[in-house]
Amino acid sequence: MNSNFIKAFFFVLTGFYLSYASAADPLELVQPEEVGFSSEQLNKIESYFSGRVQKGEIAGIVTLVARHGKIAHFSAVGYQDVEMGTPMQRDTLFRIYSMTKPIASTALMMLYQDGLFQLNDPLSKYIPEFANLRVLRSPNGPLNETAALVREPTVQDVLRHTAGFSHGLGTSEYDEHFLDLGIFSPETSLTEMMTALSQIPLVNQPGAQFRYSVGPDVALRLVEIISGMPADEYMEERIFGPLGMHDTGYVVDSDNAHRLSPIHWLKQGELVPLDESHGQPAGGVLTQPWSANSYAVDHEFKGGSLGLVSTAEDYFRFAEAMLNGGELNGERLLSPKVVEFMSINHLTEQQHQSFQPGLGFGLGFAVIEDPAQVGYPASKGTFYWGGAAATNFWIDPVEDIVVVSMTQHMGVMGTNALRGELAALVYGALIE
Repeated sequence: MNSNFIKAFFFVLTGFYLSYASAADPLELVQPEEVGFSSEQLNKIESYFSGRVQKGEIAGIVTLVARHGKIAHFSAVGYQDVEMGTPMQRDTLFRIYSMTKPIASTALMMLYQDGLFQLNDPLSKYIPEFANLRVLRSPNGPLNETAALVREPTVQDVLRHTAGFSHGLGTSEYDEHFLDLGIFSPETSLTEMMTALSQIPLVNQPGAQFRYSVGPDVALRLVEIISGMPADEYMEERIFGPLGMHDTGYVVDSDNAHRLSPIHWLKQGELVPLDESHGQPAGGVLTQPWSANSYAVDHEFKGGSLGLVSTAEDYFRFAEAMLNGGELNGERLLSPKVVEFMSINHLTEQQHQSFQPGLGFGLGFAVIEDPAQVGYPASKGTFYWGGAAATNFWIDPVEDIVVVSMTQHMGVMGTNALRGELAALVYGALIE
């Protein structure tokens, strides 16, 4: 029996679940029955994930479930830091990685609805370096064997991941070249990142297929160019401040460093922090300690694909605003029609073939088109995304539901199932 199991078992036995609402909590928590959930069934979220903590499968998790704008469930289970024995808290800070993407896409679409660009504009209209892009003759071929573009990538392409860019997160020669160019270095600004991207060929012709990518980084650079503001300042002024997302940003200051969960990985069957002393799981740039633990300094990298730190409560505020058609508590980011436009499938039939069955992709979000093919309960039209450290959220317009789950794991078997597990628990509790 490993030490993680012993600590987690003691933690669960003592009932230290932190599922209550504090006096200072600004969110409205209601009895689940008030919004159509069964309390008995919804409580199984805690018991289920407590069981996974006991088994040493996960360190801990924060889950938030809301319907009709009211919180029916908000709990913290397990550990923020397994090695230190630090209990998970509802205000624990998490690296949200690719859950940065929907926020960056929203920032750009706020400028779109002001008429400041069109989705079919070529990227080179705003970023001249992209006028001379080349494309690999073969997606897996040598980097020096390239061809001319059939057409330039557009703004819509970067938002729906059809521009031909890659993400550079693996271990291939192409991914290593990403690293060599410093594309994800903490000291690389978005301006410098665009210059670096212009020096590496696209993997496929623009518009040919869906390829998960650094498109949202390009989108956030467009935010800077079109708005005339640094991306982090724009999002703070236009999104985070108005929505009350006070714990969301790119840097964790010294006063809040104790709230940032380490990323956990499995080393010889035991959960340990991803850091210099414990090492890291196999993988690309995201699993490197210098990358995972660079959030406590004010670095130059303010990305659109990854980079933000947030809490479950803060991300709920963003997701609830999108569910409400772009507005929360009198603060409007987008019009309902623009949100609707972002949350429908934008992939052509050809592009769709390289994406997952049952899903489409909009402008910053995956969209569930066929729940049966996806393999877990959901409403058609639900839009969502997740992050590399196993964070997740979804927005269900049909049932008026928002769900957020936050945890910090990489290279841990079974954490890719968290969204489906939580979907079964949430929809299993929905009774009206």
